[in-house]
Amino acid sequence: MTCLRTNKQPADNSAMSSPTITRLQNYLRHTYGFLQQVGRGFIEDGCQSTAAALTYQTLFAVVPGLTVMYAIFNIFNSFQAFGDVSGRVESFLFSNIIPENVSVVQEYLRDFSTQAQNLSVPSLILVAVTTILMLFTIERTFNEIWRVREPRQGFQRFLMYWAVLSLTPLFLFMGFAITTYILSLPLITGVADATTALRFVPVILSAIMFTLIYKAVPNCSVAFRHAAVGGVLVAIAFEMAKWMFGYVMSRSSFQVIYGAFAAVPLFLLWIYISWTIVLVGAELVKGLGIYRSFAAEQLEAPLVQILALLELFHQAHQTGAVVKEEDIQQLGHKIALEDWNDYRQWLMSLDLIRSVDRGGLVLTRDLSDLTIWDLYTELPWPMPRNVINQQGWEGVLAGKIDAVTEHDQSLLNTDIESLFQSRVAEVSLKPAFVRSS
Repeated sequence: MTCLRTNKQPADNSAMSSPTITRLQNYLRHTYGFLQQVGRGFIEDGCQSTAAALTYQTLFAVVPGLTVMYAIFNIFNSFQAFGDVSGRVESFLFSNIIPENVSVVQEYLRDFSTQAQNLSVPSLILVAVTTILMLFTIERTFNEIWRVREPRQGFQRFLMYWAVLSLTPLFLFMGFAITTYILSLPLITGVADATTALRFVPVILSAIMFTLIYKAVPNCSVAFRHAAVGGVLVAIAFEMAKWMFGYVMSRSSFQVIYGAFAAVPLFLLWIYISWTIVLVGAELVKGLGIYRSFAAEQLEAPLVQILALLELFHQAHQTGAVVKEEDIQQLGHKIALEDWNDYRQWLMSLDLIRSVDRGGLVLTRDLSDLTIWDLYTELPWPMPRNVINQQGWEGVLAGKIDAVTEHDQSLLNTDIESLFQSRVAEVSLKPAFVRSS
């Protein structure tokens, strides 16, 4: 009896790894496209010039800001249990936020702030206006990045500004107090690696601060997870930039050129770098909410996107539901999410939708009284030449648009020279006495 020996071929590793390679390629392509969008948004939104403007405004507003911070810390200094809170927090800030090369500015800022505390009431008001203007520029910049056309108004804006000016020093104090308390625990005091672990406290505090900024400052809904990712990445980038800045400047010869004033241009340069990092983080957070991997040309024309939004509001109206930002995000495969704020503004100006007290938006007009032509004439976008999706109501709309396009083309199928000649011929047919008069 002959035994048949079957030689099993080894599995093709390339075939097995092909799905993995494909996923890796798609991931890298997605990441590259996302970074491209962030960089393109940074340039198109003019973040470079905005960072320069914020640098000069920060230079004028940092002293009023420190004055407010010292005034709040003096309240804690009145309690003996807290000790010299302002001095400890000040040292903490300048050792963890500003590179060592420009920390000499700390003495100048302290002197300026001490003198500012002795100003008269009108002068203090003028100094406070400087800080408010910087906060206004920050809010306007963030709203422009998120394409928000409706800034906060009145008391709501005042509350946000007041929270930034008053709560930020308070949170810094709380973080510093918690760190001091942890270090005082016997269990922590005896651990040799405790100091190394607590070096990450400034990064954690910075991440929390940036997360709150990206979440609260734009006058629109920002997903907390996106703000948290941006806050953590910006905090890490901030620490890396601080180390690199200190490393490079320690090996440069700025003092040979500027002498005792070398800290001033270095301080300005550091502020500019800091604002650049913050604005890149804002573009990154926005990109996390709107980026889709498909090509932009696959999106429908603006008119079709508006109709897709109205379909969402119509469906919500049928069930008595409210359309929230999360629902809009689900339409990312149909609409350009970066243009959603513009679309919302137009729909609200046409009294088609409105916001409600419980949050979200609702439909306010019977769509049976609104024709496609009426909507088209009210919107600033041209009639689409075609509709990509040919299913459902989009297919019906595509047929109507094709009919309109063919009819318009037949009416305008005249060369421009013939158009001008027809006008001349029309004038030449007029009676002579009409022309002479």
